[in-house]
Amino acid sequence: MLQVSYLLKTGTLIIGDGRLLNDVSVLVRDGRIAEIGESIKPHDKCETLDFSDRVVMPGLIDAHVHVCYDGLTLDPSALRGLSDEFLAIRGSRLAATLLDHGVTTAADAGSRGNVSLAVREAIQKGIVKGPRLLVCGRMISITGGRDPISGANEADGVEGVRKATREELARGVDFIKLAGTGAITSQHTESMTTQFNEDELRVATQEAHKVERKTHSHAYGAQGIRDTVMAGVDVLVHGHPLTSENIDLMKQMNTMYMPTIVTYYQSQLHHDEGKLPEYMIRKEKEIFPLIERGVQDAVRTGIPLVAGTDSGMPYTIFGKSSAEELELFVEMGKMSAMDAITAGTFNAAKALNIENYVGAIKPGMSADLLVLAPGKNPLEDITVLQDREAIERIFLMGEIVERN
Repeated sequence: MLQVSYLLKTGTLIIGDGRLLNDVSVLVRDGRIAEIGESIKPHDKCETLDFSDRVVMPGLIDAHVHVCYDGLTLDPSALRGLSDEFLAIRGSRLAATLLDHGVTTAADAGSRGNVSLAVREAIQKGIVKGPRLLVCGRMISITGGRDPISGANEADGVEGVRKATREELARGVDFIKLAGTGAITSQHTESMTTQFNEDELRVATQEAHKVERKTHSHAYGAQGIRDTVMAGVDVLVHGHPLTSENIDLMKQMNTMYMPTIVTYYQSQLHHDEGKLPEYMIRKEKEIFPLIERGVQDAVRTGIPLVAGTDSGMPYTIFGKSSAEELELFVEMGKMSAMDAITAGTFNAAKALNIENYVGAIKPGMSADLLVLAPGKNPLEDITVLQDREAIERIFLMGEIVERN
């Protein structure tokens, strides 16, 4: 089917890389940004859309979700009774929710079996509606490093990790996710206990880089974070507490930082309800007070932040959490609204190695766009992105998204 070309007249155009333009037009053709300028002449088959009193910005990117989980199931062990087929069907619905809230690209950071790959394929083939979905397949973990329900690819030692990384790459994944330390959601591990060592993390990164894939590593605690950074992992995920020494190393190693603040923030609001497993509450209470200072120090030092939410984890709801993370970057991280938007667009694309065609409004890039309602400007109030009604129109790859 021939795609419609559009000429969008914009009032304020947020590029995604920290810049903005006023009173310019954007020509969308064949799913991509063809031209940006003040006096573009549309051709006969081009539909002109007047958004001259509105803000237009790139679609949001959530670089860390889990389509196997729904955010409403509070005990992770409940996953045991659910089939992979059920999880893939439910995951497709969850992915559609992301798109409906303005998230045009998302990355699944670890799912069981082939679930995330099935959801990605269903979206790509147009069977279900959803954002552009990148997947890591199965998280790579040490033997026994995660609850068996997570479906991790377990590996030990340098050669074991090399083999596991190659296995995931052979399945066609878009990036590699490593479990560098213990986790809040694993009953039998402590969050800040190291699991993979620096050599194991390094070999995974080397194998991924051979085929131009990025690596993300889940890590807590000073030693686990240091091992992640020194191994050359591209993106530090969670990363609490973040010491000044490790921030300096991140600067040297060009490590990106994805703190996933919203998942802790939302969960701690519900601790007194007593619905979460006690072991999770205990570990979250240990970590949450450590987040704010580390994130602020990273921002001051110029570490590039990446927006990822851990959507699917308890109380971290698909859709609304993606914009909430940007608010927390501003409120807790003391970032400017523009820098928070960059973290949720261009930086997130870079963390997934897709910044050459996604994450900014520039000629040649995919036309993934949000048009905000009149009077709604995220540079003045970042929370407007949490209001579904404030996002008036969504474009994905140059096509207008029909919303539920």
